[in-house]
Amino acid sequence: MKVPFNNKARWIDDAIWHQIPRLKIEPRRKLAASLVAPFRPRTPGFTPSERALSLKTQLETRGYTEAFRLMTDEQVAAMRRYFEEQPCFDGGHRQYGSFTIDKVPSPDIQMARYVEEQFLAAPHLLDTINHPLVLEVAEAFHGCKPTIDGMSVWWSLARPNPRISTQNYHRDYNQVRHFKMFLYLTDTDMGGGPHIYVPASQHGQELLERRNHSDAEVEAVYGASAPVALTGRAGDCFLADNSGMHKALQPTHSDRLIVVTEYTLLRNRFGPLQPVLPNPDRRYDPYINRVYLRS
Repeated sequence: MKVPFNNKARWIDDAIWHQIPRLKIEPRRKLAASLVAPFRPRTPGFTPSERALSLKTQLETRGYTEAFRLMTDEQVAAMRRYFEEQPCFDGGHRQYGSFTIDKVPSPDIQMARYVEEQFLAAPHLLDTINHPLVLEVAEAFHGCKPTIDGMSVWWSLARPNPRISTQNYHRDYNQVRHFKMFLYLTDTDMGGGPHIYVPASQHGQELLERRNHSDAEVEAVYGASAPVALTGRAGDCFLADNSGMHKALQPTHSDRLIVVTEYTLLRNRFGPLQPVLPNPDRRYDPYINRVYLRS
């Protein structure tokens, strides 16, 4: 299996990424986005459903949505089985090569990832990330069609080891305006490594640096009781504006498998340099999926 170095970027993507922190506060990001959106494609006669508008409002106010489901239990189980049978790798311990999740070669391994060719071929994945409800939310949020980018699928393994960088509070400045969909493929309670989010922190004007922040720093600004744990069962989805303060908890008693998809105004520097797979029968919107699918 190819073990990728996926942090190459086109120079323009890289330049934008480095300038985004200059738009630290949300009004600046929204203003910049409003100048770009009119020049992006839109769905003719676009009228979002009440459900989509409700999720958009949650996203824009508190920064994350309630959980919802896009797949049947059988589809969730099929997707998980697929990943359990696929080789994965830990980018921090490349000396171990690839392995399946039932044969993790070392207790030092805390995360196990899949490459684009694998996760894009997973059963039901393309249908799920292109679900009409999510695309409606995204177009209402951006004012134009979104770009699907920044996808990742990985296991977080229950370990007593020190936590890794995503398990410290931080903000994602991947693009001028974006949100992510998180899809749990395992039951995720407090011991399963849930996503932690500080409500409405995307509106904040504190702790805006592009770096990790300690629990003490975040609690000093927002209060110890502010962070919310977004737990859920396998198949639950939620959307989050990750320019808000967030982290992942270290799993303590069960491994977590998650699919994360970014819906952004413009492409970011972390996606593939060229499309990975053909767009089957042009089934999926060519513009929205242009980063990953060839049309």
